Amino acid sequence: MLRLSDVKAYYLTRRAIVKAVDGVTLDVRGNEILGVAGESGCGKSTLLKILYDSLEPPLKLVAGKVEAEMKTVSGKTLKLGPGQIRHHWWRFISYIPQGSMSVLNPVVRVEKQFLDSISRRHRLTNKREIHERIANYLNELELPIEVLNSYPHQLSGGMRQRVLVALGTFLHPQIVLADEPTTALDVVIQKGILLMLAQVQEQMKNSLVIVSHDIGVHYQITHRIAIMYNGKIVEIGPTEMVFKKPLHPYAQMLIQSLPHVGDDKHRVGISGRPPSLIDPPLGCRFAARCPFVMDVCHKEMPSLMEVEPDRFVACYLHREPLQARKNVE
Repeated sequence: MLRLSDVKAYYLTRRAIVKAVDGVTLDVRGNEILGVAGESGCGKSTLLKILYDSLEPPLKLVAGKVEAEMKTVSGKTLKLGPGQIRHHWWRFISYIPQGSMSVLNPVVRVEKQFLDSISRRHRLTNKREIHERIANYLNELELPIEVLNSYPHQLSGGMRQRVLVALGTFLHPQIVLADEPTTALDVVIQKGILLMLAQVQEQMKNSLVIVSHDIGVHYQITHRIAIMYNGKIVEIGPTEMVFKKPLHPYAQMLIQSLPHVGDDKHRVGISGRPPSLIDPPLGCRFAARCPFVMDVCHKEMPSLMEVEPDRFVACYLHREPLQARKNVE
């Protein structure tokens, strides 16, 4: 449905060029929940902006391809490229941003924000009909109808986040992008938001992309997971398999840091810090922090290869691609 091929997107400022997404290949498949995990500042939110076709200065797509296939009402397939996806926001692709209080207008009632957002993009003018559709949809999501007459500041953080989910999925988009949807919420509210997102995805059979630095979020809800480090994706695979047997050293250390019920072992963080996105190293960007580093790791960045069925990793520890092994066999 949506594919990035060797995409590079940089922030071009007067002082420096920040290589936030630097050579990423990723596909968003139909009817799946895809997670994007990694430390803060690794380029996750920028990746979502590329998927959403929201490239505003100083962010610029400098290389690579962004391709999408949208199913029309008549059942035809419409191919979209950069600059075209944004013309189909809300119906084909929608975006649930982080920070509900800073996204929703604090001086406008929730229903008015629904009406403004929908009519601005799709010229729906029958407000009574739209009101009924919104009310019915909120009822489906088990949200009280009273929220429509409320101002954002009158709602709790969890309720505001639920409103954003409802707003982003109201027109049944084929792809939903959620940027840190559970940030700053307590554990109970987080679970409610995740269950709501999973419920909506299951009902609509669409694609959901969740960005979060909380690795536990991905374990609970995603079907596939992409591990991102310093502007690059270092591992992609089915979530269950990645958690059971992570291949990239960074993925291993990230998952090992996740606490387990009944496990009181001392957790150790990853030593060192990520390299600068302004001047990244020539070789593997995790080399300086990797316990398995080899000489070749400092010379050339390993490419992302399929080393097991539907499992991709960029690491010299798994250099031989799956196809080469099949040929030998």
